[in-house]
Amino acid sequence: MARNYIRERDVNNLKKFSFVVGFVFLVLGYLAFQNAIDNLILLDQYRIDSQAGRIPEAVANEELESLGEAELYEALRRGDAILQVSRAIMVFGFISFVYSIIDDIKKIKNRLF
Repeated sequence: MARNYIRERDVNNLKKFSFVVGFVFLVLGYLAFQNAIDNLILLDQYRIDSQAGRIPEAVANEELESLGEAELYEALRRGDAILQVSRAIMVFGFISFVYSIIDDIKKIKNRLF
């Protein structure tokens, strides 16, 4: 009897821990994802302005230094990689978060239906 209680308590602690970890990764992944999208939009606007022969707004506002075509390509490639990593972190957080609350959802569903 006592052994089952200890195991149930440990499982509940593990669920709480995975809830917190999942929520933290979900929030951090979302923030990193939004930041990566903003950076890619800025770099894409820089590329469009430079191809049109205008001084890019990012250089005029001192957000970016003047970049060559190869440097801009590398920055866009790194931005895409950061976007994929932040998306993976966000998905990991979502899966951990859902895993931690799935038993509670099942209990609520059984009580209601």
